[in-house]
Amino acid sequence: MNESWRTAPKDGASRGENLGSQPLRRHSVFNNPDVVAEAWYPACRSSELAKRQTRSVKITNQRLVVFRGEDGVARALDAFCPHMGADLGNGRVQGQEIECYFHGWCFDGGGELTKIRARCELPRHVRTRGYPVEEKYGFLWVYAGEKAPYPVPDCPGLEGKAVVSLHLGAPLLFAHHHVMMAGGVDLQHFATVHGLDMQFELSVEEREEGGQLVDFRLAGKIPNLGWRARLGRWLLGEEFRYVARFAGGSIVALSYGMGQRLFGRGRPLAPLHILWGCAAESSGVSRVQVILVAERRPGLGLLLSWGLIGLTALLLMVLRDDDVKAFPNMRFQLGRLIEPDTSVARFVQFIDKLPRSIWSRPEEGPP
Repeated sequence: MNESWRTAPKDGASRGENLGSQPLRRHSVFNNPDVVAEAWYPACRSSELAKRQTRSVKITNQRLVVFRGEDGVARALDAFCPHMGADLGNGRVQGQEIECYFHGWCFDGGGELTKIRARCELPRHVRTRGYPVEEKYGFLWVYAGEKAPYPVPDCPGLEGKAVVSLHLGAPLLFAHHHVMMAGGVDLQHFATVHGLDMQFELSVEEREEGGQLVDFRLAGKIPNLGWRARLGRWLLGEEFRYVARFAGGSIVALSYGMGQRLFGRGRPLAPLHILWGCAAESSGVSRVQVILVAERRPGLGLLLSWGLIGLTALLLMVLRDDDVKAFPNMRFQLGRLIEPDTSVARFVQFIDKLPRSIWSRPEEGPP
């Protein structure tokens, strides 16, 4: 294979190519660089925000200030002070509030103006926007909406359980993260890219009322052709199952080997879990926080938990080396779909129904 994929640019430039001969269809949300769905987005590592510390962060095209009060609770607001537009990320934490460095205007975690330093009455009806914040997997997550209808999701099979997690890195993708997510349910590429020609059965389950959290459950017979397939068939039996949990178009939690047994009939095997937290760059490509997760077992069982983290890292490296070669210079477009593309089409439909966040660019584009 041509090795030029290693040095291909990760800048989204291919969106503007071949527009005359191959017009690009824009979706309402899916793979749309101007649209942010209401969802949870990773802002920074929890360890990067100590008590009384502030941090200015940019998620897609939205600049936020995240700050941790003296009570240890993290909060997030729109970054620009409504007085004269200074970045509140340069401000000071006062108790559980943030004070703008420029003129000393103070805002609470909900964005309400509480006091000013000037010798005058407090201006009425002045506020900035506050956003829900949750800390999980060692990250601080911000919800791109007024109220979060669901928490940062658990990996399938780990609901309500104590976990250990490992942040593996934050790679910049060659494409928008929706395209990467679609690969998780692209059944054809298992044969063409990974050499696993499997026939999967798909079921889709909504996990909360608003339809922003769904599970794609897949199960299929492992073929007896190729070394990977033979190895998998020997270890797991004839059938392989996994679940892809999509949350708001920004998080996908993959659980491989759900309900598997050793050699297909022996002791139960623990699934392997990977969570991806994604945010698009201004150009339309995305940066992804890769987090490996396992159930936290008591006592010496913790060694098994970290052993599973190691196996998950190995699996991810094998799959990544296959997948990454498909994305350089790709200008993703749904063309002439065939029956095996049903799962991808359903994923795109799910994304396009998500509510648009106020973080999205105005339709007329940037000023």
